[in-house]
Amino acid sequence: MGTVTEEQEAEYRLLGDMPLGVFVLRDSVLVYANAALARLVGATREELVGQPVTALLEEPQADTPVDRLARRLGTAPVAGTYEAWLRSAGGGMRVELTVHPHARDWVVQARDVTSRVRRRTVLRKLAELGGHVRALHSEEAVREEVFRGLEALELGFAWLTPRGVGVELSVAGLPPRLVPHAPALGGRVPVEAMGSWAPALVRTWRDGNAWVEDLGVEVSRFVPEARMDTVLAVFQRVEPHHAVGVRIDVETAPVAMLVLAADWLSEEDGAAVRLFGQQVSSALDAARTIQRLSVRATALAALGRLASQAASAPHPRAFFGSGTEEIAGLLACDAVCLLLPADTRHEPGEPLELVYARGLSEDAVARVRRARMGSLPRPSGMMDAVQVLDAEGCPAPTRDALRALAFQTLVSVPLRVRSRGVGTLSVLFHARRRLTPLELETLQAMGTHFAAAIESHRLLDEVRGRAEDLALMHEVGKALAATLELDRLLATGVTSLARIVDVPDAYVLLPDAKGQRLAIRAATGGHPELVGRDLPLDLSPHSLAGEVFRTRQPLRVEDARVDVWMNDELRRATDGVAYMVLPLAVHAQMVGVAVMVETRRPRRFTPAELERADAIANQLSLALEGARLVEDLKKSYEELRRAQEQLVHRERLAALGELSAVMAHEVRNPLGAIFNSVATIRRIIGPESPATPLVDIVGEEADRLNRIVADLLTFARPPSPHLYAVSVTQLLEESVGGALSDAGSHGQPPPPVRVEWVMEEDVPSVTVDERLIRQAFLNLALNAVQAMPHGGTLRVVARKAWVERPGVQVEIIDTGPGIPLELRTRIFEPFFTTKAQGTGLGLAVVKRIVDSHMGAMGLDVPDTGGAVFWIFLPLEPPALHVLPLTAG
Repeated sequence: MGTVTEEQEAEYRLLGDMPLGVFVLRDSVLVYANAALARLVGATREELVGQPVTALLEEPQADTPVDRLARRLGTAPVAGTYEAWLRSAGGGMRVELTVHPHARDWVVQARDVTSRVRRRTVLRKLAELGGHVRALHSEEAVREEVFRGLEALELGFAWLTPRGVGVELSVAGLPPRLVPHAPALGGRVPVEAMGSWAPALVRTWRDGNAWVEDLGVEVSRFVPEARMDTVLAVFQRVEPHHAVGVRIDVETAPVAMLVLAADWLSEEDGAAVRLFGQQVSSALDAARTIQRLSVRATALAALGRLASQAASAPHPRAFFGSGTEEIAGLLACDAVCLLLPADTRHEPGEPLELVYARGLSEDAVARVRRARMGSLPRPSGMMDAVQVLDAEGCPAPTRDALRALAFQTLVSVPLRVRSRGVGTLSVLFHARRRLTPLELETLQAMGTHFAAAIESHRLLDEVRGRAEDLALMHEVGKALAATLELDRLLATGVTSLARIVDVPDAYVLLPDAKGQRLAIRAATGGHPELVGRDLPLDLSPHSLAGEVFRTRQPLRVEDARVDVWMNDELRRATDGVAYMVLPLAVHAQMVGVAVMVETRRPRRFTPAELERADAIANQLSLALEGARLVEDLKKSYEELRRAQEQLVHRERLAALGELSAVMAHEVRNPLGAIFNSVATIRRIIGPESPATPLVDIVGEEADRLNRIVADLLTFARPPSPHLYAVSVTQLLEESVGGALSDAGSHGQPPPPVRVEWVMEEDVPSVTVDERLIRQAFLNLALNAVQAMPHGGTLRVVARKAWVERPGVQVEIIDTGPGIPLELRTRIFEPFFTTKAQGTGLGLAVVKRIVDSHMGAMGLDVPDTGGAVFWIFLPLEPPALHVLPLTAG
């Protein structure tokens, strides 16, 4: 602790009378302190003088005002006025320090700004309170939270509401520090007292806010004249208190005034109080809206439950109990009655009978039945409106019944569906009651649900049937979307069409590439054999399919036996009695025709059935178009692959052709000499010579060499078919017979092979090169016979088929050992053979012949053994005389 001389203290005695606390520092030690500072700190001047500055100010911290004071005393450039904490007997206070240099000393003024800090704190918390109340959901909760928060901030407040020519003080609150001499007046109390329009209240109501210089004067002008002196006596015993009044607006209309009072309030604080008032107004506005929406939400919730119960009730009476309970809970009524017509064919003016009652005894139910409350007369133009009736204004039977049961209000709700009355709902109250617009609106909506529930059960069967149809359509849509394979799409589509309208048979017809014919590509029902049949589009006006394809309009035939559109050949082929024919179109482009055939009885297809079938047809059309695009893409890829293979194959064949020509020239010249020599030797030695077998061997081997050369030339030289119509069955018979004869040549008996012929009726002729196809059939049959050296069964099949186009499929089936799995991919390669004396060109030649006819060839190996070689030959052009076996 430092010491101070009398000269040092005498130098600053002129500062002793200043009202502000002043102290002088020299070398961080107090050399002078005036009386105001001593009072501020709560110590004597003698105790302060000589103390270090750290004993007077709080311990400095980094970047605190005390730290800045220390830096200023050290000649650092800092602000001359700032706030700091001053040590005092009460523990400390916030002061504003102003530092002035004087020679070697520093003169510091200390002003108590504790109230300023408290003002900032209270105003900040006041804004926080205004933001908090905006989250509350009722006006009562908002007001209560505002009053509780103002009490916590030790603010005086008053809530005033205009009433007639005066103002009602609803709630008032005075903190104890505002009236320390009258503690009985402190705290919040509900007043509910009427007062006059004091000048500050007038300005507040008119301008939205007002500054009050002296609260006591304003209060004395508010209270009745008899209490004016008492109020003035209370408020004049303390310093004048200031207040700010703000108007509270809800939904753009003024509703109340809020007055806040405090000893530290200044006119500059009016902006913060006005903001708080706006926050309270906004909170009350939002709460009123929320309350209104809550009431509406309660009504809507009741309506929602009512609708849910009506929808889930298995029959109307199962809904009446829960439905009337919702009405009773919403309106707090005493009884609910439901009156419906005894006959579903209700005529206007007929009496209704009571079918359900809630809140009535058995005797009351009997009285209501006799009163016929469901048949009350209604004013003109109000057939659908809810009526709220006084019991005394009802017709005599109803009035007498309501009197006897002590009901004073009757609410009649008409139950109507599409302007047709289905009943009446009656709501009864023992007291007189006037319903709000929202209650009337809700009750009418509830009546609509009752009417809809009653009417819906009348249509239940129809709705269920419709739901089943939609489920089927959804199932069909999923099935059609699950594949892009044309055959599967057609099978799914034709089956779905038959199901959706419940017919035994259905067909799908698609046009050919030239758009000149329609072919049956899929069928379901009793005539699968019609698949593959086609007809020209310009057949006749009696062709239903052709007419629909041309006009793109659906057709229905109720009885084909008498309808002029039908021809007898068509009806006999399909066994049809009634027909529905629909176009399959995508973007105005026809892709086919769908035919549904009723074979059991005459039938009038309804518009609803036509609509359902058309929906399936549209889905099928889109699926077919997608499948067509995929098929076109596959064909493009296949043509590209085939072109690449043909290019490579052509190069190989060109080389092989040159080699074959040279080989044929060089080999056949010696063979000619050998054949001549063998013939001469046979004449010389005669048939009885021992050398004859040797000569025969030479001749046979030379003949085999000649055949090898011929096969090689045939394979190397591209075939040029000369096309004309040929009977497939005749070619097969000749080829199989030749194969059996060849297998028994060279002195060997033919193997015991049994031939089974499976020839479909009306196998069409094919336009092919007879010589080349005979050679292909012969090679296949010869391979099959040679695969059964110990005998077996040779099965020959010929039938109509469709592989991208109509044609004939031939199958050569043997019961031999079969072909190993590892060899199946190479059997069509040239020069590949498993026979000791084979050339490996037989199947390769057959493959080239089939390819030259734009056909297809393949191998199937059954699990039971043997091998199945099949050949598909297209009809180009078809020679079959087509019968009109479809619906058109």
